[in-house]
Amino acid sequence: MLVWILLGKVDNSLLKRIIDVQKMSSEDKEHILYTLDALIKSVKLKAIA
Repeated sequence: MLVWILLGKVDNSLLKRIIDVQKMSSEDKEHILYTLDALIKSVKLKAIA
């Protein structure tokens, strides 16, 4: 990810959210990432349908 940051390819608001999630407890991170993974999967499936 550092390469993307150095190249300016990461949206600042997205990066801030990632940093916020990293600071959370393991349980909270697990729940957020589970939900995020499900949303990403849903969008990808919708795109191929």
